[in-house]
Amino acid sequence: MNIQAEKAIIIEQFRQVNDVNLIHAIKNMLDYALKKEQESLEVPEAHQKLVMERFDKVRKDPDRLLDWDEAKKTLKA
Repeated sequence: MNIQAEKAIIIEQFRQVNDVNLIHAIKNMLDYALKKEQESLEVPEAHQKLVMERFDKVRKDPDRLLDWDEAKKTLKA
């Protein structure tokens, strides 16, 4: 069963629930899950700045980059 089918089943089950405490509990879980997903997708501004600074250095001096085979050798050393 794919995720969309599972969601549809859960939504239909939820429509049949009348227990207000259960509805609040489910809403709280969904709010928590959405918040966690957003947090995991957000890249801190400091990290974005660091990456952009590195891109700028490469644009100014592309010869500073190592060939992948050379880079691998330094990692093994």
